[in-house]
Amino acid sequence: MEIKRNGANGRRSLSVVYGGLLRTSGITTTDLEADITGQTKDVLHVIDNILARNGTDKSRVLTATITLADMADYGAFNAVWDSWIVDGCEPARSVTGGALAVPEYRIKISVVAAL
Repeated sequence: MEIKRNGANGRRSLSVVYGGLLRTSGITTTDLEADITGQTKDVLHVIDNILARNGTDKSRVLTATITLADMADYGAFNAVWDSWIVDGCEPARSVTGGALAVPEYRIKISVVAAL
């Protein structure tokens, strides 16, 4: 079975497809000035694009791993997440708090989706 790596930069791939599954790297924002709401919307938009380029969509997301730089952002994050997710297609989800690689990052999300 072929392994398909997308968006590789010498250090990591943006996503990898194997065995009928798409796995993303931890996706972060490019808008370092945005608050948690703006960064979450941006990250989910990037994830939507990755899913679409691989012939799938958010209704087929199986798991999501979310890291928040500040757990005080949990409520605002959930407000955006709840409007993004498809009713009846909620993935298994884990949300943790922790330091991110760039101080301005408020959130990082990685997903696994069925193709």
